[in-house]
Amino acid sequence: MSAAPNAVGGEPGASRPLLLRALNRVGRAAARPRLDAGALIARAERATGLRDWGDYEFREGLEVLTRSLEQEAQLNTIGRLMLRDYLHRTISNRLLLRRDLLANPQIAQVEIKRPLFIVGLPRTGSTMLQRLLARDPAVRSLQTWEMMHPSPPPEAATYDSDPRIKQVARRLKTLDWMAPDFATAHELVAGEPEECVGLLQTTMATSAYELMARIPSYEQWFDQQDLRKAYADYRAQLQHLQWQHPKDHWVLKSPFHIFGLEALLATFPDAVIVQTHRDPSQVLPSLCSLYSVMHSLTSDHASMTELGPHTLARTSAVNDRTIDLRERIGDARFVDIGYRALISDPLKAVGEIYERFGYDFTPAAQQAMRDWKDANPQHKRGKHQYTLEQFGLTGAAVDRHFARYKERFQQHL
Repeated sequence: MSAAPNAVGGEPGASRPLLLRALNRVGRAAARPRLDAGALIARAERATGLRDWGDYEFREGLEVLTRSLEQEAQLNTIGRLMLRDYLHRTISNRLLLRRDLLANPQIAQVEIKRPLFIVGLPRTGSTMLQRLLARDPAVRSLQTWEMMHPSPPPEAATYDSDPRIKQVARRLKTLDWMAPDFATAHELVAGEPEECVGLLQTTMATSAYELMARIPSYEQWFDQQDLRKAYADYRAQLQHLQWQHPKDHWVLKSPFHIFGLEALLATFPDAVIVQTHRDPSQVLPSLCSLYSVMHSLTSDHASMTELGPHTLARTSAVNDRTIDLRERIGDARFVDIGYRALISDPLKAVGEIYERFGYDFTPAAQQAMRDWKDANPQHKRGKHQYTLEQFGLTGAAVDRHFARYKERFQQHL
């Protein structure tokens, strides 16, 4: 993915389709839709005909997020419409999930056994690893369509032909048109495994929202939260999805889990963790480039030279917290996989994971993974280009912030 034009001094949003730019210009001269927590809740209740939100309290997070988007993100018209639609769908899913649970209380008894979570900084090969592991017939993965539309609960008999797959595929085509650079950085496919970030966003307590816009007040609020309640809610969503389509174990992935790793481990006592690693000097510009695509879509005022130092400070700090956690609890539940080792021999890396955690690496799983690897070469959707300097960063600054991380995981970088 090439960096967004404003990352290198061009007009913000210049890579957007002409129609989107025209709509933003018209929107600047007209009344634009406001993002308001109360209005979003009322709209979701009208659309679904439901009012029972359950016990989990998501409203504070929604209020902080919408206020931050209104006051700080400098959203353009398209950004407002996109985020209003996204938040409407997200909180409407809460109502629908609650309806399903009340109708089928046995969902709450579903056991989540020995899930495997892939964590680590974005741009470290975690997507490739997730999609490779998901080829194992014994693995339950989370596909894009069921993350976006989890209700009603997916069923094993219709899992591969569910009409929601085509519905989501149409939405993703629109995203490809609106942000053509995004697919190069992270391809979304309706019927393929995807990050479980959407489940986290339903809790309204995740740093994943920072990908969409500049929201410092929400970021500060999130950093003060006890995430155990959010992860309990996340677990309930997995129970819902697994109920009628169970397999041996889940393989789940999100770089944003690293912000809540302690809560995740407390919520899933038998979970195992694969932490992916890559040289931070390569991760940071790639990560900033991903952020720049989204921020430049939702705002005409995204500053890439401000984004770089902020992202550097935030990612290095969370990595230090992860090291603190691992030093405190030990490494028994972790395996570390380096980007270079994963790219050079993916099945060897997978074999190491299976051996470490005692999963059965069957011939069928190995063949399915080889087939997927052959059909999905690296940079299939194009190679994304970026430099540290585009985002106001230097190699020396990255090395300084990640000194402890580089010392701890040097053999995997």
